[in-house]
Amino acid sequence: MPTPATDSLTRPPWYQRRFQFGLPPWLLTDLLERLRGTVLRLNPLLDALDAATLHRSDDGSWSIAQNVGHLGDTEELWIQRYEDLQAGRETFTPADPTLLEAQGEQHVGVPIEKTLARVGALRARWIGMLETAPAALQLASAFHARLDTHMRLVDCAQFATHHDDSHLVRIRQLRAQFGVDSI
Repeated sequence: MPTPATDSLTRPPWYQRRFQFGLPPWLLTDLLERLRGTVLRLNPLLDALDAATLHRSDDGSWSIAQNVGHLGDTEELWIQRYEDLQAGRETFTPADPTLLEAQGEQHVGVPIEKTLARVGALRARWIGMLETAPAALQLASAFHARLDTHMRLVDCAQFATHHDDSHLVRIRQLRAQFGVDSI
């Protein structure tokens, strides 16, 4: 059981996390490097895992394959939020937890190569959008209701990098839980 001294070291669920934004817009190019690297960082975590291990879910949480698939599902949300800014919307399209959960089920039993290819294709599309975003769009912002803050493209990219890392950490934890390796 965590103590007050260790509470700040406990990794909260994604939906409870808060973020500090405010990076300068020029840092978007640096964040793009992290976003480009996500699929490459996934490869060694998936190598040499058989289908049974990739789709294993002992405790009712998402399998490794579902975590990978979820990254593709959220790419669609990142693209939608780019389009929200492009359309001048005041508020970002919110994530729908029910939809995301249902989408997670769609990755059960799907070959990991197919799932990874989808993630890569959607990520490449979003990166292309970010790379070519005009200055005015890079400076625009919309309100993110759950986080109770306005976000620009650089903030969306920062948020996505944290989201990617969260799922990469979870995949690494599952590998350790299944005895594939240690954390």
